[in-house]
Amino acid sequence: MNKTQQRLGRSLGFFPVFAIGTGTMIGAGIFVLPSIAISTAGPAAVLSFIIGGLITLATTFSVVELATGMPQAGGSYYFISRALGPMFGTIIGLGAWLSLVFKGSFALVGLAEYLNVFFSMPIVIAAFGVGIILLLINYRGAKSSGSLQNIIVVGLILILLVFTIRGSAMIDKKLLKPFMPYGVSSVFETTGIIFISYLGIVKLAAISEEVKDPSKNIPRAFLGSVILVILIYGGIIITVNGMVSLESLLNTNTPLVYAATIMAGTPGRIIITIAGFFATVSTANAAILSSSRFPFAMARDNLLPRSLVEIHKKFQTPYRAILVTGVTMLGLLILFDVEQLAKLGSTFNVMVFVLVNFSVLIYRKSKNPDYAPSFKDPFYPFTQIIGIVGSLLLLPSLGVFSMVFALVVIIIGIFLYVFTGRDKIEFNYSIQSYLGEGEVPIDIHSEEKRILVPISNPDNEEDLLYLADRLGDMIIGLNVVKVPEQTALNAARECYHDSKSKDCKILEKVFSEWTEVTSHRQKYVITFDHDVSNAIMEQSEKEKANLIIMGWQRGNRLQYAIGGITHKILTNAKTHIAVLKGHFTKDPKKILVAYDGKHNSRYGLFLGKRLALNTGATLKVLRVINPDTSEEEKKYALEELKEIAEMEENIDVQYELLEKYSPTDAILEATNDSDLTIVGDSSKRFKRNFLSTLPQRVASHSKKPILIIKRYQSSTKYLRFFE
Repeated sequence: MNKTQQRLGRSLGFFPVFAIGTGTMIGAGIFVLPSIAISTAGPAAVLSFIIGGLITLATTFSVVELATGMPQAGGSYYFISRALGPMFGTIIGLGAWLSLVFKGSFALVGLAEYLNVFFSMPIVIAAFGVGIILLLINYRGAKSSGSLQNIIVVGLILILLVFTIRGSAMIDKKLLKPFMPYGVSSVFETTGIIFISYLGIVKLAAISEEVKDPSKNIPRAFLGSVILVILIYGGIIITVNGMVSLESLLNTNTPLVYAATIMAGTPGRIIITIAGFFATVSTANAAILSSSRFPFAMARDNLLPRSLVEIHKKFQTPYRAILVTGVTMLGLLILFDVEQLAKLGSTFNVMVFVLVNFSVLIYRKSKNPDYAPSFKDPFYPFTQIIGIVGSLLLLPSLGVFSMVFALVVIIIGIFLYVFTGRDKIEFNYSIQSYLGEGEVPIDIHSEEKRILVPISNPDNEEDLLYLADRLGDMIIGLNVVKVPEQTALNAARECYHDSKSKDCKILEKVFSEWTEVTSHRQKYVITFDHDVSNAIMEQSEKEKANLIIMGWQRGNRLQYAIGGITHKILTNAKTHIAVLKGHFTKDPKKILVAYDGKHNSRYGLFLGKRLALNTGATLKVLRVINPDTSEEEKKYALEELKEIAEMEENIDVQYELLEKYSPTDAILEATNDSDLTIVGDSSKRFKRNFLSTLPQRVASHSKKPILIIKRYQSSTKYLRFFE
């Protein structure tokens, strides 16, 4: 048996990455910060958001280059520790984690402010209550939290765009004067306060190892989210200032609610309040959701105790990291007010931005051949200079307290490195080991029949493997370990090594035993992913598989409607698919192919011939035709069957033409005399349909094994299997 391979799945496409970044930046910031910003800078607060956005945009080019060069959990921690050394990595890992924690706590306060619009209650108590609920949800591992984040982000963008467009028509230019009532210095002071709102780019870097097609999706998602957020922030500030007097704005903590009430009365007030609630919940939840990324990356390098990122045996979440994050967020609610939380979070954000930009300068200067990002900043080194200088200029505006607090964190980081991690640190400074898993690609012109077998059930694993053995030349067994969204994939992999589940051991044992009796090449792959169907499709492309063989997953009506694993693969995979229902007989005597002349059944016929050739079975081709069909068409169908039978000299091919009004009933009756029946799916559009009625009914009611075939149609990119 070949050595088992383990991989991390890339399940995040453009929109999920874009939504995570946009949601983290646009969440609490736009609903809480305007009141603080306007009270400090007046209408000129719009310049503060633009300046902060431009510094962030410059830094984003650096983040994108680093993320496509070293896509690893931990993001900025990885970049900086590999460029500047583990001590700086420890400091920035701690700082980046704290910046997320501060932003989460800041979001909880804002959330309480919006709850207070409808329900009068102490701000701290409301923030505490919601914080505890979010902590429990993430501790247990909510399966749909990622999808909910995407829905919330889309809703927020639509509401804010409508708010800005409608409000722009109601702007009173007189209210924008004086534009800079508190002087130029107030603009820079305000920029420092609101800088926490652009923290989302750090979170994006931390999930870069889970992004599919990173060379395209990372630049588009990262840069797109920053640009959109800058435009929305600027539009909102101008709209609010142009609709509400400065005096009124200074007396409210929820200026968007005030403006929405003027704009659309009570309905506007309700809609914007609900939006503010969900935005702040989304931001706070995102902070907890990603809380294990930085401590896990540091613990993996022995800079923090490994127990901190231990995975819960039942919920499969990094429960200790989640608890530490959640409890810290709740504690900060007591210690600091909302403006202090914003300033402290911004301080850590400045630290991260400066060192990330320095990292790019160092990597470029070193000209290390192992540093080969798929995206290189076209404006180097100007964007790095803007990011560094712009960030440092904000530090004085954050106040002495914030800088002292940051200094304390730096001292703690140095202490962690010197006294706990320096002698145990394991990573070296070869970037190559962090560039991902470079595998030698298989020649696309190869005619080798490569079959991927996703295995999750010991009861049918052997059947799928023996079927694959009769059809292919290279068999890839795939075991997908599903990871909760709250858990970093690398953390799940380490937990897997520490306590491999009983089912995983059985699956690997069966595969190992099967390899002893097969003469074909094979390997066993274990991949860790948040989405099982994505993992199967991703690995089929990585392995250049010609065919995916899956076991039948019988679900209820609801599962069919909303889509399960099989549904997603059948509708989205760019590979031919065979679904086996029942047990495969190792040495079948009679194979039945239900043939209707369409591409799926023709492909099923090819597979039937392959099976018959390798097992010595008799192949029977059955065509069911409507009795009302013209005699000319019946004659043509019969001649086609004869031609099929005469083509093969080394296979015993029989054929039958049946005239029945119900093809399903005719096929079901014929299955009783066969060891395996092959049915091609009769749907016409591969990427728009699940299995059509006929194969579903045959598979559901037949007492004999059924193999359903669905062929991916592509004229250029993918290989034609067995043709």
